[in-house]
Parts: sequence; C-alpha cells; structure tokens
Amino acid sequence: MRIALAILVLFCVGDAWAEDTAKSTEVNRLGPYLGVQPGAQDQAPGKSQVRSRGAVRLITWVGFQMAGQGGRVFIQSTEPATYDIVPGNPDEVIIELSNARLHSKNDGRLLDTAWFPTAVLSVKAVQKKKSITRVTIKLREIVGYDLRQEGNYIFLDFRPPQGNLTVPTIQTPTPQAQ
Repeated sequence: MRIALAILVLFCVGDAWAEDTAKSTEVNRLGPYLGVQPGAQDQAPGKSQVRSRGAVRLITWVGFQMAGQGGRVFIQSTEPATYDIVPGNPDEVIIELSNARLHSKNDGRLLDTAWFPTAVLSVKAVQKKKSITRVTIKLREIVGYDLRQEGNYIFLDFRPPQGNLTVPTIQTPTPQAQ
C-alpha cells in the first residue's frame, strides 16, 4: 500500500513538474521584450542609430506600456516632435505629428493591446502624407489622459476605465473522446 501511494505521489509530482518545465521553456523560447523602454532602453537592439532627414523627424518607435490600470502609449522620434490632437471618434485619441515620417513600415504595425487589462485597446501609426504621421489610440471606453513631451518622447498616460475590464481569453481545445 505504501509503495502504491509513493508511486502515485511521484507520478503526480512528476507530471506537475513536467507541465511547469514546459511552460517555462515556452516563456524562455519567446524571450524577453527587446523593444524601446523609455529611460531604460532608448534604442531597440538591431536598430541602427537613426538621424533626422533634414527638417523631417523620423518616428522610430510607437510603444505601449502597461502602466497602472490605464496604460501608457509613447512615441519616440529623432528630435522633439511637433504635434496636434485631432478630432476622431469619442473612444479614440488621434495625434498628428507634422514634419514627421515613420522610420520603417514596421514602426506602423498595429499594437493589439486588448490582451492587457488597461484602457487602451490598440495603437496604430500611419503615414498620412509625405510628412504627416498619424497615431490613433483606440480605447475600451472614454477616459481622461495626461499628455506630456520629454525630449524625443511623447507620453500619453491614460486613466483607468470605470467599467469592468474584459480581456480576450484563449480557448484551449478539449481532448476528444476516443
């Protein structure tokens, strides 16, 4: 009886250990975040030092940080940017940067932040005209925000949403009966 109990305990502990090991291996395989982190990592690895092209600033990074329950969106440029907040839908904030171009197409990729429990659903940068870049921030609900510029960064710190935060869930397949 004791041997059977010991084998059962080892089987359960071993199974849990294997599951934890698989999870940690998956996290390690994905690796750490290597993007821009204002104040800590101002240049993304693999991205060469970028300089402005004449009077046109380059937008080198559009990022999101899960700061509090509101979230933070930041825009990095090669020089302090000139910008305006332009009208849009009530549940979005739109910033137009004049005399600015996206450094690369990759800098305009959609940031799907719906998986984070913050006010920000997504962020998208688009090159509108030759020297106007538009950054659209879609929100879960209308919330206030603080806007500030520090050097080559523009920061938008959003207040927490008042409603319940619902984030998408990952559906795991259930084993089929044989």
